[in-house]
Amino acid sequence: MENVRRVGMLFIALITLLIVASLIFIVNINLKDESKGTFNEDSNTLTSEEITSLMSLVNIYDNYIITFDGTKDINRLTDKEKINFIDRLPITEKNKLGLDFNTGVSLDKVRDTLKKYFGPNTSFNPVNSTCFLDDGDYLIYDSYTNMYKADNEYHAHSAFTSLLIENYYVEGKRTVDGDKLIYSITLKKAFAYQNTSAYYGSYTDLVNNKNLVVDLYDEDNLYETNDINELIEPYKDELTSYTYIFETSDSINNSYLIELANLNSMSEF
Repeated sequence: MENVRRVGMLFIALITLLIVASLIFIVNINLKDESKGTFNEDSNTLTSEEITSLMSLVNIYDNYIITFDGTKDINRLTDKEKINFIDRLPITEKNKLGLDFNTGVSLDKVRDTLKKYFGPNTSFNPVNSTCFLDDGDYLIYDSYTNMYKADNEYHAHSAFTSLLIENYYVEGKRTVDGDKLIYSITLKKAFAYQNTSAYYGSYTDLVNNKNLVVDLYDEDNLYETNDINELIEPYKDELTSYTYIFETSDSINNSYLIELANLNSMSEF
């Protein structure tokens, strides 16, 4: 009789366990469906808020990644290119992330920052960055302390200054890939060096000083008092189109770049 009672209790416990497990499974499925539901909103067309957020991200990557002119496989960045990207981050971003290379930044912090901008699977083996003037190493890695510090004694010149870039929105979309959101935004871009008025239709043309789109000073020597973006807009058909593709499993502001393509370059093949 005692054995029968024990078997009965064991059976009840087993049934209870199965019921609890089933409920947990159902709740998880519902949560996943709800999550996908938030991703699959009424349209894959970007909202104005999403465009603004993506443009802010584009401006960060344009400090360095645009210098490959949309021909570099983001997944094949070298360690040198990765640390150069960190070095060229806007000051506002460095301050926000606590990247003070004058006092020192840990290797772990550098790796975490790279994962923020290029995805969680980004790897990095420490190397020194190259000064933007290409006159030697700038961010120096100390293997004893596992820290990066800026070599300001040798590099006494002024800090890195970004290009002048004007962007013109062409199109964009939002798609769902499993539990991730993929954002795509295509822009036409005009390039100039700081303190100049000559704008070119691609980064390569700027560097090679060819295929000038417009010199704003030649058009109006008081051009700086006007909206530069509006002044160049009539020439935007002469500008190169670039598509940036971002991925996130979180909010759009936590998106990271997975591809940057020069559409004009691709159309040549």
